[in-house]
Amino acid sequence: MSYRIAVTGASGFVGRHLVREAVARGADVVGVARSELGARFVAAAGGRAVIVPDLEPAPLARAVSGAAAIVHLAQIGSERGAATYEAVNITGTCRVLLAAAAVEVPRLVYLSGLGVAHYGMAPRCTNRYFLSKLASEVELYRSGRETVVFRPSYITGPGDGLVRGLLRDMAAGEVERPGDGSYRMQPVAVGDAVAAILAAASGPSAPADLPRPRHRVFDLVGPETIAYRDLIDRVGRIARAEGKAGEYRVREVPLEEADRRAAQGGFQGHQPDDLDCLVCDEVSDPRPLEALIGRPLTALDKALAAAVRE
Repeated sequence: MSYRIAVTGASGFVGRHLVREAVARGADVVGVARSELGARFVAAAGGRAVIVPDLEPAPLARAVSGAAAIVHLAQIGSERGAATYEAVNITGTCRVLLAAAAVEVPRLVYLSGLGVAHYGMAPRCTNRYFLSKLASEVELYRSGRETVVFRPSYITGPGDGLVRGLLRDMAAGEVERPGDGSYRMQPVAVGDAVAAILAAASGPSAPADLPRPRHRVFDLVGPETIAYRDLIDRVGRIARAEGKAGEYRVREVPLEEADRRAAQGGFQGHQPDDLDCLVCDEVSDPRPLEALIGRPLTALDKALAAAVRE
């Protein structure tokens, strides 16, 4: 692999794994961070760190010049203070597009959300978070640049916040579960997510004379659909086998109470839109993702075990 990619949000969970793997494959990776701390994470993963605090187009264009693709991961899943969806998710995406146009980066790779396709159809997918992802996708499609969009369910692996939170609660003796836990998810291993992103970033370009927009969308989902209550049990079983959990109980919290607590400051760290993402019951077909990376996806138990052991 002898090419350059630029990664915004390179110091985050997916970003660090992506930078590390891309460098291991021989890529020249420019990791865009917002702070000195983020830059240190990027450097530790092997990338060339560049600090662009608010993705300002001019310094960002200088940072991404010569890249074959920009992987845009600098997004938020909940609003806090001035960090709004409009300011970060939508405006940030528009700034990335301006920078890409200024130095003619031909391809954008973007992580959206699995619920986007059901905005306005499913109540838990009809919120400001999914709207910002939908709006960002539209800006990308309208830009005229080749765009690959991934819509993830839940990405798991070393550093995964959801598993880390479950382990903390198990150690404390009680896991609070929103509702009956029957809502489904389709966890995908972070290694598979990274493989898909790199395949999208480095694959052959679509022909310039293609008589349709050069856009592709993949649902970033794992090989197994699982109800959240079963995911808790699965993590608990793996954690016990690894000596990281003892006895604990699972307490059901009515969804109405979980929603109220999320709106009043957070339910187990979940803001309202975070909670929507957890309980939205969105699943999809993993076969297009397998075709993209050219191999079977990582089994769920293996992916969860990697997250538990971290």
